[in-house]
Amino acid sequence: MNLRITTLLIVFLSFMGNLTQAASIKFINNFQGNSDHWSVVKSRSVYDSLKIQVKKAVSPNNVDLLKQYVNALKFRKQLQASDDHPLPAYPTSAGIYNGSLVSDSLSADDQLLLLYRNLGDFRSEAAILSSLGTKAAVKGDMDKAVTFLHNALKINTEINNRQAIAKNYLSLARIYKYRGNVVEAVKYNQNIIQFSLQNSTNLYLAEAYINLANLWSAQKRYKEAEALLISKALPLSYYKLKDMISTISCYDQLAEIYQKQRRFSEAKWFYIQSNMLARKINNPAGIVNSLVNLAHVKMSIGHHELALKDFREAEQLSISNKYSFELVEIKDDLSKVYKAMGNARASNSALTEFKVLKDALLSSIR
Repeated sequence: MNLRITTLLIVFLSFMGNLTQAASIKFINNFQGNSDHWSVVKSRSVYDSLKIQVKKAVSPNNVDLLKQYVNALKFRKQLQASDDHPLPAYPTSAGIYNGSLVSDSLSADDQLLLLYRNLGDFRSEAAILSSLGTKAAVKGDMDKAVTFLHNALKINTEINNRQAIAKNYLSLARIYKYRGNVVEAVKYNQNIIQFSLQNSTNLYLAEAYINLANLWSAQKRYKEAEALLISKALPLSYYKLKDMISTISCYDQLAEIYQKQRRFSEAKWFYIQSNMLARKINNPAGIVNSLVNLAHVKMSIGHHELALKDFREAEQLSISNKYSFELVEIKDDLSKVYKAMGNARASNSALTEFKVLKDALLSSIR
């Protein structure tokens, strides 16, 4: 057997032999929120609860709750994609299950933490904590996720693991933004910016600028958000990073800021820039998004026929690219624009299609 593996096992088994059952359960309570490791009943997450609310919604022509649910799923997918340090495989139990509903042994995750902590491998311990934080957020337990990530950040700061520090900041910023905790979300996005500038790295910097502008816009701090995007985020994305997707996000964010202020000419101009760039790089999702946003602006100024044209093109692109949620949203928009144009029959037809597609979408999501 490899000498390193043998040494690790000896140290771990020696440590586990000295760990009392009381200490084991105390450790589980601290890290697992006093959960039952042996329960075979799947716990309901916040995502499941939100899905139930969408299904029970009494106003089928209001897509806000559906948007909230789909955004939650996108957030979960984003979190999963960000976890590039999956937990290594390890035995699921260090003891023997005695039939009790309370675990008499440590979970695999706890064992890994204890092992690396006992070995003094702080980098691995922090990586495991970060991964556990992501897992908790994916399951919908944001309180536990924040606790894990704060613990990981503390260790990474102590050992000066710069890339991990930036990543912990980003994860915390995303979670706090999702939870609607604007103060904490702003703080961690500012931490990313300060950290990136101090360390001369653009890692996560563009996203932090865009997220901070979005948060300021939500607080109606439009001038600050606009200045940040034009002077920082847009030049960084387009010229330095040459990241066209990030550039499109800057255009969309600027357009939204102007749209909120009813500065429709400027909003249209930036949505058009977004649309043109999305077409240039052949990004159908960006094209659909900009077309729908453009149509919303046109509806706000009474140009319903032009809005209908944009919605129709977005509808065809969504069908050909199998953009399920976008198609549901567009059917709702078509119902509204037809109603504004006085075409009740077409409006009702689009509304019926919306209901059918919404139910099909919810049934397809697991």
